[in-house]
Amino acid sequence: MSEVVRVKPDVPFVKELLANGGDTLKKCFQCATCSVVCNLSPDQKPFPRKEMIWAQWGLSERLANDPDVWLCHQCNDCSKHCPRGARPGDVLAVLRRMAILRNATPRFVARLVNEPKLLPVAFAIPVALLLILMAAHGTLRIPEGEMVYAKFIPHTIVDPLFVLTAAWAVICSAMGVKRVWEGFQRLAPAPKREYHYSLLEFITLFIVPAVVEVLKHNKFKDCVVNRARYLAHLNILWGFVLLAITTGSVATGVYLFGKETPWSLTHPVKWIGNLGAIVLIVGSVLALSNRLSRGEDAGKATYFDWLFLVVVLAAGVSGLLTEIFRLAEVRALGYPLYFIHLVFVWFLFAYLPFSKFAHLLYRTTAMVHARYAERETRKAKVISYQWPEEPSEGEGQAEAPSAA
Repeated sequence: MSEVVRVKPDVPFVKELLANGGDTLKKCFQCATCSVVCNLSPDQKPFPRKEMIWAQWGLSERLANDPDVWLCHQCNDCSKHCPRGARPGDVLAVLRRMAILRNATPRFVARLVNEPKLLPVAFAIPVALLLILMAAHGTLRIPEGEMVYAKFIPHTIVDPLFVLTAAWAVICSAMGVKRVWEGFQRLAPAPKREYHYSLLEFITLFIVPAVVEVLKHNKFKDCVVNRARYLAHLNILWGFVLLAITTGSVATGVYLFGKETPWSLTHPVKWIGNLGAIVLIVGSVLALSNRLSRGEDAGKATYFDWLFLVVVLAAGVSGLLTEIFRLAEVRALGYPLYFIHLVFVWFLFAYLPFSKFAHLLYRTTAMVHARYAERETRKAKVISYQWPEEPSEGEGQAEAPSAA
């Protein structure tokens, strides 16, 4: 006789899910169309059907530890073709947001980023930090002479502040990733092996391939309904990569070789930095445009989504404008805008583990785990189909596409 398993639904969890964008959950009647049409869902234990069942049953602990929630790239192929309008893509997006809040350490910081009423406080923190440090340094006035931002907010202020901020973000991110990984291993443990990998082997065999996959963003190409997200996400990712290279190069030049800023526009590092800013802006605009123009095909946009995209765009635009104003010697605009730019940059990185930016951490972790657990993360044969035309009045429901 099979063992009886008692299910204890987490009713508050279900209510929170419904209230934050998963309001179509109850429409799902488990036809599995979503798992069939998803090109990223594997043949064994496919998503998102099982996630929809667990969500309806209120199995919050299981969903919190489910790596498949992160392997979903929110293509919304599933939502587009759901015969009941249950929109699994939106439901999984809410589950990811809830997972970020659950794994955030400390959690009160996650509240700052995710509750609109606390947004002024979230921005007031970097503003206050910069003003206090500038006052202590005696640089609250707009400086005279050649326009150099280091005279307004010196390296002795910016660099220690952002080094400490980066350290904070790394520590909080590491704690979140550790909790997520342990959860993945509880719900979907890797097969037991006689051979134990060394750290170097683990990095080489599992982490590096997953990171390469993220950098290439190939999985977004398997999307059908919202393939436009590929270019938007790729530009945003590589914008940050190029700007990180620029920041590291400048820090190396200043502290190891004594090469003070600003550097000439003809310097290769300047080319990389300006290209990174442009790519970041283009990606942000594409992402915002996609959200605004594609409606439900782009998924239900929430405060969680809009905040990240708007701050990324603001950081890119303000950074590019500060350079333009410096070159044009528009000090009345350039110096205040530089201050604002630093606030946006600090916001992005200090709150990285608590905002939608954390997708980069947890999705990469899920992709590493999928390789480590020997779990195939795409169908044996990618589905290729065209969405059927909308039925005219009097016609029946359009036939679902074949998975062949």
